[in-house]
Amino acid sequence: MRSFHCRCRRVIVCLFIGVFFPALLVSAALTSIGAQEKQTPTLKPKVAPPEIRIADTRETIPDWVARWELARVLSYTKRYGESIREYERLLREKPELSEARVEWATVLFWDGKPAEALKQLELVPPGKIPEKARILMADLYARQKKYDRAESLYRDYLKSRPDDLRVRLRLAEVLSWEKRYEPSVREYAEILKARPDDSQVRRKYGLVLMWMGRFDDAARELKKTLP
Repeated sequence: MRSFHCRCRRVIVCLFIGVFFPALLVSAALTSIGAQEKQTPTLKPKVAPPEIRIADTRETIPDWVARWELARVLSYTKRYGESIREYERLLREKPELSEARVEWATVLFWDGKPAEALKQLELVPPGKIPEKARILMADLYARQKKYDRAESLYRDYLKSRPDDLRVRLRLAEVLSWEKRYEPSVREYAEILKARPDDSQVRRKYGLVLMWMGRFDDAARELKKTLP
């Protein structure tokens, strides 16, 4: 009888271990997870950014800006006549645009209209003319034989850029055309110090010496340029 009771207890223990104990473990695990979920605060979704519409970020380009860019593009493709017309319309509407007027003058020069180019440059306040445009202006004055104005612009430029031999050569030429040979010769001498092998500059130098009546010096300089 005692053996029978022992076997029954064993069966009950096995059933508990095999069936009830795993169930208890699962229940405990579920209870633990539930407790963690209660402890963990629920994250609220972030507020979505406002919808961005193209119309809200797009810049409005006015007509005069579009016309200015059109004039530029036309000049880049060497359609100078069309470019000039667009610049003319632009400056009629916006006469205060000094930069556009300088560009217009440059295109006029490229199109073979130096007198009109100079006229436009003269309408620009001196302080708003960039360096390159000032040299163009000086060149245009030299073409019109207004040598004093050309000289003034060249000298003013060389104060800040004394090593620009290209502009110094133009000054030397203008001085010689005014028959101011002595200052012209000094400018040529400065250029030849930096470029002693420049045969074209030396030949121009020789010609000025000849115009001065310094024939021996002129002959010596000209011989240096020949093989």
